[in-house]
Amino acid sequence: MYDFCYRNGFVFDPETESFIKKDLYVKGGFIAASEEDWEVRTVIDAEGKYVVPGLIDEHLHLDLNGSMIGVNGDTVCVPNGITTACDGGTCGASNFAQFYNSNIIRYEAHTYSYLNVSTFGNKSLCIHEEDHDPADFREDLIEEKFRKYPDTLRGLKVRMCRGTLGDHGMAPLYRAREISGELKKKGYHCPLVVHYDNLPDNVTVAELFDALRPGDIVAHVYQTKGETIFMKDGSIHPAVRRARERGVLMDDCHGRVHWSIPHLKMAVKQGFLPDIISSDSVRISEYVRPGFSLLYAMAMLSAAGMKTEKILKCVTLNPARALGIVEKAGALKVGMPADVTVLDIREEGGTLSDFWGNTVAAGKLFVPLLTMIGGRVAYRQIFF
Repeated sequence: MYDFCYRNGFVFDPETESFIKKDLYVKGGFIAASEEDWEVRTVIDAEGKYVVPGLIDEHLHLDLNGSMIGVNGDTVCVPNGITTACDGGTCGASNFAQFYNSNIIRYEAHTYSYLNVSTFGNKSLCIHEEDHDPADFREDLIEEKFRKYPDTLRGLKVRMCRGTLGDHGMAPLYRAREISGELKKKGYHCPLVVHYDNLPDNVTVAELFDALRPGDIVAHVYQTKGETIFMKDGSIHPAVRRARERGVLMDDCHGRVHWSIPHLKMAVKQGFLPDIISSDSVRISEYVRPGFSLLYAMAMLSAAGMKTEKILKCVTLNPARALGIVEKAGALKVGMPADVTVLDIREEGGTLSDFWGNTVAAGKLFVPLLTMIGGRVAYRQIFF
């Protein structure tokens, strides 16, 4: 007997970027093959709705109460169709254990994390949010954390912006790259995750993007401050295109201030789409417009002209690949954990806005109807 059957929904296959109208079965917490003579305990009528792999929010801040920026993963993820989340590097080696014990292991969604290269991580609302003197990067403590939490830690975070670099220039990134490389040699999944923001005068976009390797991730790729990925004529910087060609991953990493409608439109028009869409949710923006959730980021990319199928791939299979968890998340294949989201994809008109006062006509809106995590219905709209 099946535990569940999603009946008559449009099931999304992120590998082919296509929808197929079919039934989806769940048994024992996993996606099950179809057996015509089996009975079903619970039928979920998904007629006219979209059955997709549980959404993945690859970059948000989840250290609730441990830092001043952490959101509550249970209230931000489950009602929004998110079944897998990854903290964007809030904590460093000195405080990661606290984050793991007080938050990660209790959250309903499957929760992973990047480790901040700074020993004390993000110090929240301080003038200097991270200590990025490479002499203070404790490779021994970083490796100790990867050794203790190899399945949870998914990369090493370094912040490249005027507010944290001081006079260090590219040195923090180079040192973080060395540490990341050594961890990779020892078998750990450890791309470099780069917060790219308002660069100081001694760091250029070309230097930053040329330094990155295949699998490394640039967060806030459409950011608006200082030297951006756009040339004066609006074209994409050659170094940024070279990085993508090498396999560097581009993360929209939305937040509130790290994008603008004009930047999204320019990028989409040139076919420079994100590989990953993430929310960068923090406490101050939790359910506060204009960038309050992964669903809002998805809607905004739709309004900028990105196709629905590509948007869904950026919140399912692509982040699963980036995190090295494709056997656990990102698709609805037989034998995989039954992490399933049912969406209503609507066009209701109206406008969307950004932090800078720009507006755009809304495109598709992604409305979560049901969230299943490991074969258990964790959330359901009252009208579905």
